[in-house]
Amino acid sequence: MAMPSNYVALAHDFSTPVEIGFEPVTLASAREHGGDIYGAARALGLAPSEIVDFSASINPLGPPRSARRAFTKSYAEISHYPHLEGSDLREALARRHGLNPEKVLLGNGSAQLIYLICRALRPKSALVVHPAFCEYAHALELVGCAVRSYRLSADEEFRFCLTKLEPELRRELDLIFLANPNSVTGGLVPRSEIEELASLALRKRFFLVIDEAFIDFIEEESANRLLRANPYLIILRSLTKYYGLPGLRIGYLLGNEKIVRLLAHQQEPWSVNLPAQRVALACLGDEGFKSRTNRWLQGERKFLLKGLRRIPGLLPYPSRANFILVGCDRSPASEVRAFLLQRKILIRVCDSFLGLGKNFFRVAVRRRNDNRRLLKGLEEFTKSALCNRLS
Repeated sequence: MAMPSNYVALAHDFSTPVEIGFEPVTLASAREHGGDIYGAARALGLAPSEIVDFSASINPLGPPRSARRAFTKSYAEISHYPHLEGSDLREALARRHGLNPEKVLLGNGSAQLIYLICRALRPKSALVVHPAFCEYAHALELVGCAVRSYRLSADEEFRFCLTKLEPELRRELDLIFLANPNSVTGGLVPRSEIEELASLALRKRFFLVIDEAFIDFIEEESANRLLRANPYLIILRSLTKYYGLPGLRIGYLLGNEKIVRLLAHQQEPWSVNLPAQRVALACLGDEGFKSRTNRWLQGERKFLLKGLRRIPGLLPYPSRANFILVGCDRSPASEVRAFLLQRKILIRVCDSFLGLGKNFFRVAVRRRNDNRRLLKGLEEFTKSALCNRLS
């Protein structure tokens, strides 16, 4: 199969306006993230350990013990440079996905790989499926790409519909960013829709970048089986969420060998440090951790979702990931956040996500005691808000 001619595009006119929702915006102003427990702790004059963090969707069972042992053992190796390509880890990831190592590229978290993809492929026109991780649009903006948006609807519980996306696919298009499951709503794109979209990418020669940062919780839904026959498909993966490793910054991508070589050529050297590689290898071999995680998530997500549905004024949305998006029809989510923060609970307000307004927040699924504490705080908030309206 002939490889696409636009692997390395010419430099763009950086005066080209960037569009989000067909309206020019300053994307940098919307770059907000969950997990800023240090900022919240400073604001309250507390130690970070005193705050229960529901704003970052990290597996509370992690890191596994095997990772802790590997991290400690790696101290003896920090006087050496890490292997440039991380061969041992690439080979382990390749075996996990039934691919050859030439289809795997490591990165300093999947965020680095998002920027690398945009810098190397230089798309002129791209589409982002929203709500979405803000770094997709920002990375595209930095290479002068014109960005369009397709917004999932709250009225349809943020379900992805390829038929509704098709008008956008008829326009000039070089690349699509799509998270599966969605990193804001937790919704999963049906397998048939993913297959059809990947087929369209192959026929029309645009790159389809699927961010599977949360797919580890439902590994059977990964699109990795489509890679062999499709050079236009790139899959982003993260070891952060499932194994509880955000501080180590370790992610990877899967793609066609030529794409991987192109990206590797433009990637900074030594992007993944040696302790991160050793810890990742230990995690991949820990089958017991996977079993515990799968049992925990099924029970706790059901418990938390049921509890949220019982609270008046809250509308939790179905999720296949380890977090739940919640609509709040009586008060702005910022008020909910401020109320809970006084009770040392941190949630993620979602007003910075395109397609969501001031009445949405997201909470991670945590251990039972933490989930009970969150539900109690939310019940207290709704009672307080009702009293204030009646007074």
